[in-house]
Amino acid sequence: MSATPETPSSDSAGLSDLEFAMIVAGHGFHKWLVHCIEAAGARGMSALDVLVLHAVNLRARDKKLADVCLVLNVDDTHTVAYSLKKLEEQGYVVHRQDGRDRIYAASADGDELCRKYLEVRERTLVDSLRADDVDFAKLSDTARVLARMSRYYSHASRAATIATRKK
Repeated sequence: MSATPETPSSDSAGLSDLEFAMIVAGHGFHKWLVHCIEAAGARGMSALDVLVLHAVNLRARDKKLADVCLVLNVDDTHTVAYSLKKLEEQGYVVHRQDGRDRIYAASADGDELCRKYLEVRERTLVDSLRADDVDFAKLSDTARVLARMSRYYSHASRAATIATRKK
């Protein structure tokens, strides 16, 4: 007899719905990131590249690789490091050495690209949401729920890793 349930519990049905919605929304969001940055004038960038550029540009403060990974909740530092390298080669990010650490900042071109991205976002996405009378306060509430879910998933991920090691 298996200890694993054959069907999800009734409590997890809503969770399954949320997970499927996050999958679909995540793919739509990644597609949007790439198309928006292209409309802003950049070519050949992945969704992660766009996110990394915005994370580096966030609050106009210099960031270490670990800072960018933390902001984006990315454990695979090599993927973020590769994006930073690409962005630097494209002229959107610069770095300086601080001992053993590389400190990253958006270049003037990176700042300008983020500004153009914001213009495209306002003109296309935000205007579309306004036209549909989307309640922006509810979007903020949804963002808080998703941030909380991220913490739950991170905790469950660690618990699953520990459970796997005990086998």
